[in-house]
Amino acid sequence: MEVKSGEVTLFEWENTPITGQIQITKTSADYNSVNGWAAGTPIPNTVFEVYNRAGKLVDTIQTDKNGVAATKPLPLGRYQLIESKAAGFYALDKTPIEVEIEYAGQIVRAAMTNKSLYTNVSITKRGYGEVMPGQMIRYDFSNIANNSTTALESFYFRDTIPTSAVRLDTIVTGTWNVRGSYKIVYQTNLSNGYRTLADNLSTTRSYVLNASPAALGLAANEYVTEVMYSFGVVPSNFRQVEAPQIYCMVLNTLAGGTQFTNTADVGGVYDGQWIMAADRWVTKVYAPVKPLPRTGY
Repeated sequence: MEVKSGEVTLFEWENTPITGQIQITKTSADYNSVNGWAAGTPIPNTVFEVYNRAGKLVDTIQTDKNGVAATKPLPLGRYQLIESKAAGFYALDKTPIEVEIEYAGQIVRAAMTNKSLYTNVSITKRGYGEVMPGQMIRYDFSNIANNSTTALESFYFRDTIPTSAVRLDTIVTGTWNVRGSYKIVYQTNLSNGYRTLADNLSTTRSYVLNASPAALGLAANEYVTEVMYSFGVVPSNFRQVEAPQIYCMVLNTLAGGTQFTNTADVGGVYDGQWIMAADRWVTKVYAPVKPLPRTGY
């Protein structure tokens, strides 16, 4: 370019930014009993957000099959990496990771582990082993719990009534170890969905609820087929304290020797997957001993 006397000549010069890169490796901190990965196994699908010194989000990265995630080229300076989404069955760790890119072309490497999550729920159901027609039967529920190391969504406990043999009469709600509220809903043989039996129940108080057909205002040919406690989100180690009980009236029409099964289940959602457990109890209808034929004179 020629520069002439008395003239203003403009020069344009494009600077190439001085950049470096951040690379993070994610591995399992312990043995994961769900997927069978040993401690030290690379964890894919972990998402990190990258913020600059001013707190502005400058990149979002995700670990690959080798557990490695890398940023785009970034200007020199200090950065903070925060985990925003953990891989399945691993606990989210939002502890910030501070790094600094100090010179051109530098690849700053960081490493992080995640603790595995264990998901499990439990329930135990017991009742009378033998009953008479027309007798009241009681079912007891224990070990209802979220044994997971993480919270579960849509947590419920449900009892399915063996309507071929009994009719629901009374519910004793029991108590729970975490303060909160829940509701109890039910279905009948004539309903298309759940109806609310009781709402805004305190988890720390036990209630006795009349659930007989008359109390619920059911039709003559209508009866309850299942009862469900709905808790919403519950934390790890959420569990029953005082045992819930359900009382049912055995039908008068049952023949001696008849058996019927009552099923109860519990469950909750983690990462879009249902974690569930169930238990069953079999009851036999007592068959009276027939009198011996009369003999002698």
